[in-house]
Amino acid sequence: MAQTGPQTGPAETATAIEDVIVTADRRERRLQDVPSAITAVTSETLDRQRIVDLSSLSGSVPSFSMTEGTPLGKELNIRGITSVRIIDASAEPSVGVFVDEVYISRMGSAFTDFYDLERIEVIRGPQGVLLGKNVVGGAISVVTNKPSFDPSGRITAGLGNYNAFNADGYMTGPLTSELAGRFAFQVRNRDGYGRNALLNYDMDDLTAHQARAEFLYRPDDSPLRALLTVDYGSSKATPGARTMTDDPFTAGIGAVTAFRNARGLGPRESLSPQRDYSNRTTFGASFRIDYDFDWARLTAITGYRNSSGEMGFNQLGVGSPPGLADTFYFAEDEPETLAQEVRLVSNNPDSRFSWILGAFIQHDNVERFDANKATTNTTIAALSGEYLYTNAAELDTMAVFGQVSYELTDQLTATIGARFTRDEKGGHRVARCLSDGGDGLCVAALILAAGQSFTVDYSDEWDAFTPQGIIEYRPNDDIMIYASAGKGFKGGGWDHIPGTRAGALIGYDPEEVINYEIGAKTDLFDNRVRLNVAAFQMDYTNLQSQQLILECLCTVTSNAGAADIRGFEAELTWAVTDDLLINASGSLIDSEYVDFVSSAGVVFSGNRIQRSPENKFNVGFSYDFGQGALTRAFSLKANYTQTGESFWTPNNTIRQEPFGLLDASLRFQPPNADWNVTVWGKNLTDELYAVAAQTFFGDLMNYYGAPRTYGVDLSYAF
Repeated sequence: MAQTGPQTGPAETATAIEDVIVTADRRERRLQDVPSAITAVTSETLDRQRIVDLSSLSGSVPSFSMTEGTPLGKELNIRGITSVRIIDASAEPSVGVFVDEVYISRMGSAFTDFYDLERIEVIRGPQGVLLGKNVVGGAISVVTNKPSFDPSGRITAGLGNYNAFNADGYMTGPLTSELAGRFAFQVRNRDGYGRNALLNYDMDDLTAHQARAEFLYRPDDSPLRALLTVDYGSSKATPGARTMTDDPFTAGIGAVTAFRNARGLGPRESLSPQRDYSNRTTFGASFRIDYDFDWARLTAITGYRNSSGEMGFNQLGVGSPPGLADTFYFAEDEPETLAQEVRLVSNNPDSRFSWILGAFIQHDNVERFDANKATTNTTIAALSGEYLYTNAAELDTMAVFGQVSYELTDQLTATIGARFTRDEKGGHRVARCLSDGGDGLCVAALILAAGQSFTVDYSDEWDAFTPQGIIEYRPNDDIMIYASAGKGFKGGGWDHIPGTRAGALIGYDPEEVINYEIGAKTDLFDNRVRLNVAAFQMDYTNLQSQQLILECLCTVTSNAGAADIRGFEAELTWAVTDDLLINASGSLIDSEYVDFVSSAGVVFSGNRIQRSPENKFNVGFSYDFGQGALTRAFSLKANYTQTGESFWTPNNTIRQEPFGLLDASLRFQPPNADWNVTVWGKNLTDELYAVAAQTFFGDLMNYYGAPRTYGVDLSYAF
């Protein structure tokens, strides 16, 4: 708990590769000793590669990607498992995010930019035993820096293109002989990457502020540790331009594409007749107690989080005409979460047995509002009108878990674990048609006329037993080979905008994944080369997907069938010399729907899983250089990521072509200096790539990732 943030001194010698301590299996262990596929992103890497949010994190981690079709719609994908537009108040993400072991239940409304972190652990594959809330696809574990009794601090400020300004810093030290504190903050402001050409204002801009205070109580000669953390964050932004290109799989050119081409509009220019917006605020607090007995450590973690997110945007980025519809969509998400975990972890290094026992409970109150309004006359009658959905959900999760390991020999260890989970969900939903545009039918998807409404109360509960088994074999101190089989579970729920009362009562069942994995973690050539590999096969059942339900003639979320996912991952670090460090990683994924026929009769079986790149490769280096009095005063770091082809929809027509992103930074810091200057750039080749896409009557709507950005930072440590 007493580690500090990244220091501004020169990088350590690259001759021996640094060991990273992780807590993915609820023990403090070397990354190389944990028998699962984990990428640990250290504070130095976060700093030098300017990894400030989930989007930038996904760029350099194998088998991990992210899409963001709406400002509140972050969809994380690990090994082909993701949640596509499943955003109801009752829904759960497929990939879980934890901050200091506290689960973030609603990614859309939570504001989770990264600052003053010790590390981030990306844990791939279903986590069905130890990780607090059970997750089906994988987990992102964010570990903040903790207070120290050794005083220190740092402040960084920088400028960049698009009038960007960023600042962050921390200060830590003793408050009393038994109490240490830490305060950290971050500010990120910039103008927009895009432009509304009709109303003449920036789009894809950002104004964000965050702060965190932590207090560590550590009595002398006592086995007790207590940590209180309080954090706050807010952001205001205009969503990026939703621009149209021709849908290559629909005959002719869409009306909006033709209109844009005739006027020479660029890919980051919008013609929305309304002002788009996105606002988030989040407040969180956690209290952790650790008590060390002679034989075990008792840990209790209480977490509270209250967030609010709202957004509004023109769905097509253009009015009507030339668009066939002019609809403005508004949504607000307000979750409140209280969670408690208690666990007991054995601590007897002389025993061949080790074990973990624990219990977890979480209660969520989630209020969500969805509204869609046709602001002008539309060509399509079904898209005229205005609806409003309100939904208040209560979600309860209770679980008990345990794991035991036994060293069969000095080289062979067997581990078994299991978790029993009960999910109880219920809520109250009201759907109203405020206007129907005069045609007797509300704006899609609500099948009501003006003034009509329906109200439903819904509830259900699910139980799950998720076991796991692991075998570890160590032929020597530098190699660990493992094989594992485990099950993951994601709870069921209901659709967020059902078209009828009957549809609102139709829930979907939980997803389940069984993961089979073999891997090896190796330190070779006197710790100058580290190579970790993993191969996996996942049986994925009851996929949750939006589709047409014939019994109510409406689109709801339901269970679509099954899929097979198999793949291979590798991560390499090579300390070539004292000054040169090379790193590389890659993943190959073969993901296929094996049983997916929509209620409309469309067969997706045999197609690749949507939004899952078939390959991803990353290569980078860090090189320290200089002469005389400036020996190793310069540090050059570069990183290139190539992301392979992926499909936006399960019918495998619209695709994202392969693309590559190049980032680099050059730092200057004289020997023994307490300051440094860093010049940095991201997406230096200015690659244009989509982070979300959707078809609409001959047009393909795209939302693009960040363009080339660059800047300079000045940092001072004290």
